[in-house]
Amino acid sequence: MDPVKILAGEEEVAAAVRALNDESRRQILHALRAKPMSTSELCSFLEEQGSDKDVKPQTVRYHLKELEKSGLIQQEGYAPAGNGASHVMTKVWRATAETIFIATGSLDDLPERVPAEIEKSLDLVGTLKPMGFSIPDDATMRELASHFHEQDELWRKGRERAKRILKEIPEIDPGVYVALRRILSVVLLDDSDFEKYCDVSRQMFYAFRKAYLDGKGENPKVY
Repeated sequence: MDPVKILAGEEEVAAAVRALNDESRRQILHALRAKPMSTSELCSFLEEQGSDKDVKPQTVRYHLKELEKSGLIQQEGYAPAGNGASHVMTKVWRATAETIFIATGSLDDLPERVPAEIEKSLDLVGTLKPMGFSIPDDATMRELASHFHEQDELWRKGRERAKRILKEIPEIDPGVYVALRRILSVVLLDDSDFEKYCDVSRQMFYAFRKAYLDGKGENPKVY
């Protein structure tokens, strides 16, 4: 296993992002970084993770195929199936590298969330009602949606600056990239927009908090 693998090509990055856009595949890759494992061992591993009570071998084989196509794992060899007494052999897999980085130039368009359009924001707020949030009237719901939309618009204003700064780092873990991009997109706003972002965020979260406590939600206890 290589200590580090850097993905830079457009197709290579796209394949890796697609392959890792699934929780089970991410868990499989994490397991195969620790040690080589067979399909049956991975089935048991996923069941222990609680992702599914009954993980089917064909499901794991499908995930392995997708990870192999993206170059994130490869076949290590074969091992006897079951307890080792059988003559049947099963494939053993391992990760291709302990750590995988994506060149920052390929991460510019890595999605974090969809734009918060007013209509979608209204849908989001409206969905909270069946969850027990107390949203008294349509005017309040529209106000909350407006706050959510404005917060998203302000964040996007700082995003280009954040991307320019992050390009100065040659390689970076994609998860770290997304987290830093989110933070820097706010930190790098000018003074006026930064204050506006903090104010609208405070109003929005206090309003959501009140809607939660006025509904079914209970005030969390501090121990």
